[in-house]
This record gives sequence, C-alpha cells and structure tokens, in this order.
Amino acid sequence: MKKVILAVAVLISSISHASENAKSFFDEYTKLGSNFDVKVASLYANDAKIHSYRVYPHGKERQMEITGEQWKVLVQRVMPLAKMKNDKSTFKNIAIKPEGNGYKIKAHRYSEKKCYTDKGYYMLLKRTEKGQLEIVEEYMETQPQSDC
Repeated sequence: MKKVILAVAVLISSISHASENAKSFFDEYTKLGSNFDVKVASLYANDAKIHSYRVYPHGKERQMEITGEQWKVLVQRVMPLAKMKNDKSTFKNIAIKPEGNGYKIKAHRYSEKKCYTDKGYYMLLKRTEKGQLEIVEEYMETQPQSDC
C-alpha cells in the first residue's frame, strides 16, 4: 500500500512539474506578445494549425486556417503595426491540462484595443524531439468592430 501511495505521489508531482513547464511557456508567450516581440513567432511549429473565427456585425461568419510557417511570416509583418496601435491581448481564467504528449491551454483572451473577450481561445502544445514545448495549434475568435 505504501508503494502505491508513493507511486501516486510521484506521478502527481511529475504532472504538476510538467504543468508548471507549460505555464512557464504560456507566461513567456504572453510576455513576448505584450512586448510586441517578434520572437513570439519562434514558439510555433512550422506545421502548426492556426484557426481564426470571425463574426461580423451583420451576421456573416468567416473561418480561416493557416500554417505555423505562414503565421510566423504574418507576425513579422504585423507586429510593428500592432505596437503602433498598442493592440495587445491579456489572458484570464487560464486552464492548463495534459493532452496526449502535450498540453491544452484554454483562456479568456481580452483584446485591449477592441474591448471584447474571446472565451473560445485555446492553444495546444507538444514537445519537440529535443524536449522543448512548441505551439502546434491555436484557436481564436475575433471581431472587426470595437466594443470600446
């Protein structure tokens, strides 16, 4: 019985430590984004899937999906413009759960420029062959108009 309790304690400890790695990764992601640092693009796998869903005021819906490689190019281009407009997001209600050989991070993403909350936001992290975490999928809901 003591061996089972010890094994469970070790397992819980290793899951907790691994989740802390995912939390540290997400903290770095948000820090780079808040500082408009183009290095945030390096956190994405080239084959990542970036999903964006947008609802327009007149009801039209649009979905977009691009690869991590395309996203990296886009980040390099738009980050200076985002900085000029102070267009950043903050995150609350962050939940990190193990999923497969990685993690799923869900959060409420708040657009400071447009004053709306994206409650559907998530990202999936996986480990590379070198053991580093990287973003392999990200989903966000956007809107063209401001609620400010």
